[in-house]
This record gives sequence, structure tokens and C-alpha cells, in this order.
Amino acid sequence: MSPRAFALPLALLLLASGCIHPTTQTRRSSLMAYLYPKAQAAPQPNPQGARLQVPLKLGVAFVPGGGGWRDDHPVPGLQEKPLVEMLRASFKDKPWVGEIKPIPTAYLRADGGFDNLDQVCRMFGVDVVALVSVDQIQHTDPKWYSFAYLTIVGAFVLPAEKNSTSTLIDAAVFHVPTRTFLMRAPGQNTIKGSTTAIAQEELLRRDAGESLKLAMQDLAKNLDAEVGAFKAEVAEGRRTDVDMVDRQGQSLRQTGGKGWGGAYGWMEVGGAALALAALRRRRR
Repeated sequence: MSPRAFALPLALLLLASGCIHPTTQTRRSSLMAYLYPKAQAAPQPNPQGARLQVPLKLGVAFVPGGGGWRDDHPVPGLQEKPLVEMLRASFKDKPWVGEIKPIPTAYLRADGGFDNLDQVCRMFGVDVVALVSVDQIQHTDPKWYSFAYLTIVGAFVLPAEKNSTSTLIDAAVFHVPTRTFLMRAPGQNTIKGSTTAIAQEELLRRDAGESLKLAMQDLAKNLDAEVGAFKAEVAEGRRTDVDMVDRQGQSLRQTGGKGWGGAYGWMEVGGAALALAALRRRRR
């Protein structure tokens, strides 16, 4: 028998030997590693606090991986803009935000810290930035009949690979000039399925992108509720380090929300706070 006759069976045998063991792939970016490199202590916020002018110009950036921009980064470059557009669409009718500006990850240095963030904010004309970190895990666990990969047909037609893709996205919002942390919101998603050995790589790549998109949709919903709760805390005086000022110069903290900016009455703030409380109860 010619060597070519052995080529395909040998390739499938090698494929099977690599597929009959569970595998895990992790893609992760760390907010703490970016903002506070080399285990530095967090910088002290400005004692005067943060004064936010609404409607806000909000920058959105994905936290870079530890080694800079790499092919294995949780958010490939081509997916960044569509994901940010989802946030923009979610808040286009919200009175508290005037514009959402996407900031490409290429402008952020690994371990850049607030010095790097200051430069980026000046470049894009924003003071408030939502830094989005991603933690995605893909796990493959062969089913009991994966031994069928030893046949040519089995590797092509039997869905003997059980896959799961879990994505957690976290958005932390900062007023950069004063180093003040404002709020955070999570987004999460899990996709499960089965595939053949031959199609496994393509399916995992597709699931990674789809799970990111669904987690971002969850983040957008949660962030809207967190903003309502944040405004309530400011109006009630529980956030003494932050104030919000509308176009007429009215202060949310000083007026307690009464007649503040028309569109920011207690009905909106209270409704968002109730929605956030219900959301947190469901997640427990």
C-alpha cells in the first residue's frame, strides 16, 4: 500500500488522540493589572471628589491583555466596534449620556495605568471611561463514544465533542481626572453544544464571538439599572465624593433630585433602583 493511503487514517488517529482528553482554553484581560501595574497601591482619589457634567461623553475601552495586543486577546479587533455599538444603541435615548465614544484597545498599553488612561481621555475628549474586562473559558469534554474517531467516518459525522463557552464581562466606570470609581456592572453568558472533531475549532471560534455578543447585551441592561441606582445614591447624599450637574447648572446632590433637569425626577431614579434590586435578587 502506498504511503498516501496511510496519510488520512494517520491524520485522523493523531486527531483522535488529541480529542479524547478534556481541554480548556482561557482568554482573560485584567482591569487591576492594567490600572495598577506591578502591585502598586491604588492612587488616592481627589479629595474634592468628581463633578460630572451631564449629558456625559462616555468613552468605552476594552482592557488589553497582559502582553499587549495579541491574537488570543478575548476581544479580536474586528469585534470591538460591533460590541461597543451595542452599548451605544442601548443608551441612545437616555438623557444622562450625550455620546458614547469607542476607544480602540490599540491605544491602551498593557500595564499602562492611569497615566495611559489620562492620555487616551485627552485624545478622545472624554472624562468618564468604562473599562470593559473579559474572562472567557471554553471547555471541551469528549463523550463516551469518542473512540469512534478511530474510524474515518466517525471524525466527520459523530458529534462526540461536548463544548461549553462561558463569558463574563465586567464594566468599571471611572472619572479619570479625579481617579474616582463611579460604578460597575457585569454581563454574562454560557453557550453549550456538541460538535464533530473536524468542525470543533470552527464551532468554538463561532461560540466565542456569539457568547461575547450575548454577554455584552446582558451588560448593557445591567449598566442601565446600575446608573439609576448610582444617581439615587448621589441624590440621597450617600455618595459624597460625586456630584452631577445638568445643563442648567443644577446639582443633583444639593437638590436631592427635586426638579433636577426635568428628565431626572425621582420616578426615573426610583424605578431604575427597583429594577436593579430585582435583578440582584435573581442573581443570588
